[in-house]
Amino acid sequence: PGVLSAPAASLDRSDVASYGGKAANFGILRVAIPEASPDPAIAFSFDLFDRLMARPSADTTLGAAIAARLGQYTWPPDMAALATDLAAVRDLVKATAFAPEDVSAIKSALAPFDPNRNIRFRSSTNVEDTTTFTGAGLYDSYSGCLADDDDADGAGPSRCDTTEADERGVVRAILKVYASFWNDNAFLARLEHGVDPTEVAMGLLVHHSYPDSEELANGVAIVHDAGSSRHHTLT
Repeated sequence: PGVLSAPAASLDRSDVASYGGKAANFGILRVAIPEASPDPAIAFSFDLFDRLMARPSADTTLGAAIAARLGQYTWPPDMAALATDLAAVRDLVKATAFAPEDVSAIKSALAPFDPNRNIRFRSSTNVEDTTTFTGAGLYDSYSGCLADDDDADGAGPSRCDTTEADERGVVRAILKVYASFWNDNAFLARLEHGVDPTEVAMGLLVHHSYPDSEELANGVAIVHDAGSSRHHTLT
């Protein structure tokens, strides 16, 4: 508790409870194939997510506002009403501001990265990458440009990609990844499995962005077991 970030190479499966499955598994990649996995790579812990959930929202906190909006749903839900509420929650998350000290901590943690190159922020939760719940495709990843946050203006184009007309800062990217925690299919999967919403959180795996033209796997390893016909996603 209280540790916001760590080098991905320092993580292992025991860190799922603090950093999520994707980040913990990525630590295995960094150790096993350091020459063929993204470097630098860091992870943000659940503490950063919890700090955002504690931020003011109207007359309460963001986390409490989300719980009040979604807490009445049981399986099977009213799909139309749920879709409306989930969209409102995602908008609320993306509109919430981090505390200034947390923004400073985020930027400090990102110091190893090239500020003029897109950085990829990938969802990493404690409700994915398990033997009984893969969570594949439920959450979203987004890229952000540190230079866009540090250029003292809000005018585009992005300093990391001039084809992007608007700025695409890292804080914006993080908030969009967090908002995907309430994607329709993600919430439905947790609701159907009876997952306690107070026991789940989202961390972040962070490395430079590798577009399809450069790296089709984009930091994901597919492992084939020669003794079976099954493929396994490591992270």
